[in-house]
Amino acid sequence: MKWLRRNVWRILITAAAAVLALGYFAETHPELASILPRISPILSLLGALAARKWLGWLMLLGIPLLVLSAFKGRFFCWNLCPMGFLAETAGKLNPWGKGLVRRVPYLNKALALIIAVTAACGYPLLIWLDPLCIFNGFFAAWREPFTWAAAATGIGFVTVLVLSVAVPNVWCHRLCPLGGLQEAIWNIARRCKKTDDPQPSALTSAAATRRTVLAAVPAAVAGIVAKNALGPNGRKAIRPPGADLVRINALCARCGNCMRACPYQLIQPDFGESGIDGLFTPVVRLRSSNPEQEQYCFQDCVACTQACPTGALRPLTVEQKHATPIGIAVVDKKKCIAWEKKEYCVVCDEYCPYKAIKLEKRNGVNCPVVDESKCRGCGACESNCPADPIAITVKPLKQ
Repeated sequence: MKWLRRNVWRILITAAAAVLALGYFAETHPELASILPRISPILSLLGALAARKWLGWLMLLGIPLLVLSAFKGRFFCWNLCPMGFLAETAGKLNPWGKGLVRRVPYLNKALALIIAVTAACGYPLLIWLDPLCIFNGFFAAWREPFTWAAAATGIGFVTVLVLSVAVPNVWCHRLCPLGGLQEAIWNIARRCKKTDDPQPSALTSAAATRRTVLAAVPAAVAGIVAKNALGPNGRKAIRPPGADLVRINALCARCGNCMRACPYQLIQPDFGESGIDGLFTPVVRLRSSNPEQEQYCFQDCVACTQACPTGALRPLTVEQKHATPIGIAVVDKKKCIAWEKKEYCVVCDEYCPYKAIKLEKRNGVNCPVVDESKCRGCGACESNCPADPIAITVKPLKQ
């Protein structure tokens, strides 16, 4: 009971965060789905910096936490962070492991530096280690219908809790990059306030600056190398509308927002299709990869683009979506009823919302041909093709 009274405020905050993450308001207000992760400046401000785009006013939600850190240090961590509260609570299950955390080096500030420097380089590595993103990803997985594939976004949450039980306080005290960022800001603010002995203060600041610069150089090199070596992997799969195809594997926070926001359950986590760096990033699964999928990317739906907190999916209007392809439909003539069997069938033309199917007369039968200039890869043709196996499928955009 003493623990409960002491932590009632944190329990209420964690419950409120879970409600947001579960997306009860996402259907009517998809932008609300991104509020929780955007409280973290790692996702909101550094995400926008990496994406080189204005991501809407909600991205400014990260600023109050930066200001709070300058005056109160890690006040957010110890009083407001839902992931931190759950990790701390999990650690209490192992009272025999209290001293183990002393054997673990402080990595939190180094991780924060890597994320910040690589974000400035346009390819933010490890952005998915943000605690609010990890918390959000777990609850975003609980949607109807529940699938084990969607549950992959909760792996980070489970991992943090398991680590916290094995080594109490290891996440909050040693690993969390958001905590490391707050510590760094607090240390800078403290040095700026010191006026009683300016010479030692100046020497300390100079030494700290040198260490930071030296540590930033390899981080910058890593970001540049990763951007050029891994960036093109984003094109190996069909991505949701508005995806940054070159940098999506780095920009994506794996928060699960876009997957939960999709009303047709088309968006699923990638399990290696786009490379190891693309694990759990969003890909679109149409009928050819999911036989039970009978829906397609509806032409007037932009919910997933409004829910992304980092710019991995840029916010789109309906008009912009109409001009943005996510893939290209391809006709397999050997499977097509019209081309191969010379029987009447124009189902793909009837269902295409973009009028991207042209009909060519062959042996007295109208046969479908895809007009790539009009095709947006929505999958309406694929989801309704009567051929078995399917004769028209959507492929990823060309390199």
